[in-house]
Amino acid sequence: MPHRFLQLSSERRLAYDHVPGKAPGVLFCGGYTSDMTGTKARALEAFCRAEGRAFVRFDYSGHGASSGEFADGTIGGWAEDALAMVDRVIDGPVLVVGSSMGG
Repeated sequence: MPHRFLQLSSERRLAYDHVPGKAPGVLFCGGYTSDMTGTKARALEAFCRAEGRAFVRFDYSGHGASSGEFADGTIGGWAEDALAMVDRVIDGPVLVVGSSMGG
């Protein structure tokens, strides 16, 4: 399945995968230098699919399929990326599951 993209500005877009389902939805925030194709993200997606729960995994700016250079990233910017997913992709209540930096 090809990734979807959330355009944040003319230079900044975030790659993500969204599985529709019941609330509360689950947002997976990966770790430092990780991308959304890792084993934790995929395992959590499989669990959410089996439960019929909404799920979103994404790549922070400068990670994976998202735009930007990793070296230009900051913790604050990556936190903004996660909030953009909550504000613009997931409907309703959200459970955030994080790994490493994403926690």
